[in-house]
Amino acid sequence: MDAREFKQRYMPHHQVLYRVAYHLTGNEQDAEDLLQDLYLKLWQKRDNLPDEAMKEAYLVTMIRHLFVDQRRLKHLDASAELKNEDGPPDERNLDYQIDARDEAQKMEGLISQLPEREARIIQMHLMDDRSYEEIEQDTGLSQGNIRIIVMRTKKKLKQQFQNITKTWTN
Repeated sequence: MDAREFKQRYMPHHQVLYRVAYHLTGNEQDAEDLLQDLYLKLWQKRDNLPDEAMKEAYLVTMIRHLFVDQRRLKHLDASAELKNEDGPPDERNLDYQIDARDEAQKMEGLISQLPEREARIIQMHLMDDRSYEEIEQDTGLSQGNIRIIVMRTKKKLKQQFQNITKTWTN
């Protein structure tokens, strides 16, 4: 595939891909960088791409995966910087363990305040690491309902956790 054919295949999707990238990143420069990385990846693999790669849905999925990968790398870089801070390693590790334990206790408290069904489902999903199918078998709810309950409960817990964190830091 030459450059002309590449442009004919992928440039018609540029506006949609840009909007998705902007929605994910929140600013123009990062959205453009993400798109550039996507086009580079497509170009490098142009001879081995499946036919589905021409479809918009496939490209949107690719850009989302690329975004997640980049965020994961940034998070790992930030973690590496924290590990390189001054101070005894054992002390940093102890501080981290205390913070993690405090946050886990806060989250357990929030979960205990949920309605019984939500608390049970979120417990099975997050803490027991059970699949939607396993939860379906235990509760009798459909997987679709379970996904909705998990999504809404996570959103609720996140908001409540942020509120608690704000009050503790102020």
